[in-house]
Amino acid sequence: MISALVPAKALDQAKERLAELLTEHERRSLSLVMLSDVLRALGAARGVDRAFVVSPDQDILRDAERLGADPIAQPASLSGINEALKHALRVISLEEPTVLLVVLADVPAVTPAEIESILAALPHDLGAVICPSRAEGTSALAIRPPDVIDFRFGVDSYAQHQREASARGVPLETLRIESLLNDVDEPEDLGYLITHAAETATHRLLAELRIVERLKI
Repeated sequence: MISALVPAKALDQAKERLAELLTEHERRSLSLVMLSDVLRALGAARGVDRAFVVSPDQDILRDAERLGADPIAQPASLSGINEALKHALRVISLEEPTVLLVVLADVPAVTPAEIESILAALPHDLGAVICPSRAEGTSALAIRPPDVIDFRFGVDSYAQHQREASARGVPLETLRIESLLNDVDEPEDLGYLITHAAETATHRLLAELRIVERLKI
């Protein structure tokens, strides 16, 4: 079984680096709509059997469930994306998945075909596939089996995941996928997204918010 896992911050903490451009309400709306695009892509990708969302935010978990994903509540005692992912993996492991695909919630342009390409690149017995961001983070990580390496998301996580795989003797493939190179953190990321057309709910929201005019693109 192939399980997909999407970590999502609490809405009141999401996308704080966009505060100079978007109001709190707009940032909350953006976070939810980007998550919905990622979940729709996962739901349409062949090979993904179940999708999970881990978050401390009940609004996010309700939205995830409405979109067909299994919600996993992040305990208040845990902080940071890696602790959240480790908790979620313990929950998901009860279903005995053979592959885990972690996709960040802020890559709304990812397509089902791109997700399928990640899974196709994964070795059959043991291995990992990393999709880095332009900032040398990790936008997606596929691993077989699901506990073969530790999660190292955060600053410089691409290199950290590489080192983790090397230390454990895990074959590693890097895929540089355009939609996953551009995760949304800074105002310029929104500019890049809106100037690269795609049929997503996020693009429609950015058009409604007149992001092109706000950024003076």
